[in-house]
Amino acid sequence: MRRHPFVIAALGLIALFVGLHLGGGRESVGVLSGTVVGGPWRMGLGIVYTLAWFGAVLVAPVLLLAGLADGVLGRVRRVRH
Repeated sequence: MRRHPFVIAALGLIALFVGLHLGGGRESVGVLSGTVVGGPWRMGLGIVYTLAWFGAVLVAPVLLLAGLADGVLGRVRRVRH
């Protein structure tokens, strides 16, 4: 069974976030409050972690629902014809 591209993208966003979280990205989010510790590398990691969090929390569920809905509708269309 082939997965829908939306589902693959959602799983990729979640995997990216989990990888950054396990890599210690959460400690670098202080850049949002102006308390940068560790220089430009940590600041960049904090920004990437924040974007990955938004992707995992806001974008991934929408992609999952869209992919699942498209898959279900595709099966309904195949059954009717």
